[in-house]
Amino acid sequence: MITQGPSAGSGHVSGPYKIIQVGLGQWGVSWGTKVVPSLGDVEVVGWVDRSEQARTAFRDLTGVAESSLHGTLTEALAANPDCRIVLAPVAWPAHYAVAQEALAAGCHLLLEKPLTVDAGQAAELAELAEARGVVFAIDQNYRWGAAVPVVRESIRSGRLGRLRSVSVRWHRDHGGVRSHALIELAIHHLDLARHLFDANGRSVTCVPHTPLADRLDPTTGADALITLESGLVINYRLSTDGTGPTTGWPGRWTISGDGALLTWGEDTFDGEPDAQCVTLTAPDGMITRLPVPERTGPGDRAGVLREFLDAADGRGTPTSPAADNRHSVALLDALLTSAASGRTESVAGSRS
Repeated sequence: MITQGPSAGSGHVSGPYKIIQVGLGQWGVSWGTKVVPSLGDVEVVGWVDRSEQARTAFRDLTGVAESSLHGTLTEALAANPDCRIVLAPVAWPAHYAVAQEALAAGCHLLLEKPLTVDAGQAAELAELAEARGVVFAIDQNYRWGAAVPVVRESIRSGRLGRLRSVSVRWHRDHGGVRSHALIELAIHHLDLARHLFDANGRSVTCVPHTPLADRLDPTTGADALITLESGLVINYRLSTDGTGPTTGWPGRWTISGDGALLTWGEDTFDGEPDAQCVTLTAPDGMITRLPVPERTGPGDRAGVLREFLDAADGRGTPTSPAADNRHSVALLDALLTSAASGRTESVAGSRS
């Protein structure tokens, strides 16, 4: 149900852009001190975190004015009534509440992934943004990898022929994402799968590496079979502990078709693997490495932010608008439910 807020949609905004950032944890500090300053036409006029300790630490680190720090988004908007752009790199349990408040206030919103972990909530928020007439985008920055358009075009052009099988493997001995590996990492790979194959999910069978009593319990990884609405089945393995070769952040993808085998990403025991390595293997065994042009302009999170601001200014649309990303959330929702239930789960809103 859409909650009506105090103001209608804000319409287009124009640069230089004044924004309010919600979230001053470790990831929020990275956004506020590295990503936002990389764009010269953005000024943060309000910094929000409910933790006084986090606000004090951020003030001491950056020297921002005490008057720009707020405990709630409502306070920040009251202090900056002309600001209608919100950046929210908050922890995922707070996403729904923060997004609902920002959208109901008529603000354009760039929210950290995952949008939510609940398909119904994701749909509700996307509808609220549409009703308010605001831009609502999600930071799915893996779509900004330089190899992504190369892989996607190889699939769309028919160069691989009829697709037969897909496997995705991600492994890092990484404590930072280990406690909630499915929520923190799987959303990236599920979103990439939808983007690459132009198909939403139909069903998921997920076996977690540690038993779950509840769908949101921590787990270090999982094995899953993901069936898309196109009928394509993806064999997905995510692991954050144990001995094994390290993959790039997008993972190592193997896509087999009648015309060629495409591999994307490397894995290695020594150094950082090349996440931009894309090769084609012909039926006769001939291997060709495809050229991956470097992206121009801002990339990664800065590219996501730049594109979001352009969209709020009426120029283009985000790569990952909430209206589309809700389908990635639906896949994640089914993955989490299957991990706890031990059953194959249908994806909300999928077509048989």
